[in-house]
Amino acid sequence: MNVILWKDSKKNVESIVSNAPCLYAVDFNLPEEVPKEGYIASDMKAARYRITISSAEPIKKQKNIIRKKKEGLKAVLKIEGIQEISPIPLSEFSLPLEGLKTFAIVERLSMKITEKEPLEGIINAEERKVMDKAKDMGIVLPYSVIRDIASKIKGLPEKEIKSILNRVNEEVKRKQIDPYEAVGIVAAQSIGEPGTQMTMRTFHFAGVREMNVTLGLPRLIEIVDARRTPSTPSMTVYLKPQFQGSREAVESVIKLIENTALLDVCDIETDTVNMSVAIIPIKNRMAERLITQDDLINSLSRLKGKVLNIEEGKKSAGIVVKPVQESFKKLYQLQEQLKSLTIKGVPGIKRAMARLEPSKDWVIYTQGSNLRGVLDIDEIDTNRTFTNDISEIYDVLGVEAARNAVFQEALRTLQEQGLEVDQRHLMLVSDMMTLTGQVRAVGRQGISGKKSSVLARAAFEITTKHLLHAGISGEIDPLTGVAENIIVGQPITLGTGSVNLVYRKGN
Repeated sequence: MNVILWKDSKKNVESIVSNAPCLYAVDFNLPEEVPKEGYIASDMKAARYRITISSAEPIKKQKNIIRKKKEGLKAVLKIEGIQEISPIPLSEFSLPLEGLKTFAIVERLSMKITEKEPLEGIINAEERKVMDKAKDMGIVLPYSVIRDIASKIKGLPEKEIKSILNRVNEEVKRKQIDPYEAVGIVAAQSIGEPGTQMTMRTFHFAGVREMNVTLGLPRLIEIVDARRTPSTPSMTVYLKPQFQGSREAVESVIKLIENTALLDVCDIETDTVNMSVAIIPIKNRMAERLITQDDLINSLSRLKGKVLNIEEGKKSAGIVVKPVQESFKKLYQLQEQLKSLTIKGVPGIKRAMARLEPSKDWVIYTQGSNLRGVLDIDEIDTNRTFTNDISEIYDVLGVEAARNAVFQEALRTLQEQGLEVDQRHLMLVSDMMTLTGQVRAVGRQGISGKKSSVLARAAFEITTKHLLHAGISGEIDPLTGVAENIIVGQPITLGTGSVNLVYRKGN
């Protein structure tokens, strides 16, 4: 279902809430058929208000209208009602490649949730036989273990099957965690100790000066700190099977992905006498990136309030752009806009290169990241393509994908250094970082700073602030964790400290 989505200020939203139903004048043109439902975002992250629209009309001299802004109004919406809702991430809307600029007619993406198929529907006869045999012996094994050993013990004598099941049962029990084990401390030590052996370096792609990838300890710190943007964002892009062996297909995809700014293919000269900016195309660069003069003009036409004039027949023939208001400030602003103007490609992808893997398949590596934009390209394999920007994965694919990304990125970072850490420790960290439905840092702004215990927060950082605030607000510490019990001199509630022994005198 199509809906209308736009970004608005908190003040305007409050005016709509207090006056609905009302007429609201907006600064964008609307199609003939306006959706009956709309959403308003107060930032670039989520929509927080749902509105009901009965009609829309061009702006005239209507009375009692609420204005989105003072000038540039183009249409009037008749809003019947407005409701504050739980934030809906913008990733749930089919936004255009450039994102939400002024407004957009978009489709609200829906998610289909199905129940997991019961075990009875996926287990085969051999696995059923092993499961029944284990049950007769009083052994309960996970289905994944039964699936792995079912084909391997087929045809063995009864005595050997029992011996194997007993051995597997012992191994499963040995790998289980004891009740009240201090898993957090064990995980912290297991990751922290190898972390002291990690190098602090940046990997450099051979032959490409600009493409670097942060590895080692700095990368691990980025992951656990949940940095909004990594220091060297990059993507690994896989193509669909029918394209991954074709060099021509890879080169065309690179041209689609690689962002080309005006400054990459043109010289920009500012003329302060005539108050204009001359754009002079560099022919060999334009040919290399498959860009034509029409592409330049189309991209320049997206600049608002500019006058274009094409000069022909001169030595430095090009495009002359003049600001509407002739002032040095406007001329400087125009010049800066032109430098970063995108002509072609996916915004955020500065460079892309392809490498032939041992499997004879081409894989594209990028400097810069834009997961949503890259996934919109038809030739891309959306199941395997990934980015090292965990926040971007959270925005586009959700918290479960972000959890897997935290785990995979931490595991890959350690393995590249030749360090072996049990995956369950990394899984615990990724679970804790995404427990609340958002990606939280481990430190003061995240997990440690949001603990329920006052003493635990105070023991970590900014002691005085935590204790003073807790005293003013009358906060109570239940003393259920490790740090707070150590501070007050009590046994911790882990291991043997989790058991209370009561002596009952006999008769």
